[in-house]
Amino acid sequence: MRVVIGYESMYGNTHRIADAIARGFDPGDDVTVTPIAGVHLAEPMPDVVIIGVPTHAHGLPRPSTRRAALDASTTRYEHHDVDESAAVDSGLREWLTTLPVSLPVLAATFDTRFRPPAWLVGHPARHVRRALAGHGARLLVRPESFFVDKHEQLRSGEIERATAWGRQLRTQAARTTATAPR
Repeated sequence: MRVVIGYESMYGNTHRIADAIARGFDPGDDVTVTPIAGVHLAEPMPDVVIIGVPTHAHGLPRPSTRRAALDASTTRYEHHDVDESAAVDSGLREWLTTLPVSLPVLAATFDTRFRPPAWLVGHPARHVRRALAGHGARLLVRPESFFVDKHEQLRSGEIERATAWGRQLRTQAARTTATAPR
């Protein structure tokens, strides 16, 4: 199974979750984890595409919220390591505009966010899910959220939960592929 896990990450949380999801797949699977700029959906098309995004201002990151995150990475009160893939001008929002008309893949989406209800803090993985489905991707599961604390660090147990979710995605993808009409 060929799997591409693309992510946008400012402080590394979404990147760490993407890596953990990849560990949930079988060793024999061809799994690539890459910043969203490295996801090129062309032939040969992967079997599964998993896309991850941080929550910024209740939704998808945009240049102004990326700049604000970078500006806030070091304050008088806190310091956040900036992910090596962090970019201001281009991210997941911009990548969605480059999707091919037809996207014959299995897909799943996730986000990183604070724990309060999604209606209060945002759940951008739903937006990404709709965009992928609008281009023909077959969705494996509902969008998943992984949680950060008030210091914008992953909460305890989220890495393990992401690996378990990766195993679930692997099982669901194999099942969906086996039952797909030929």
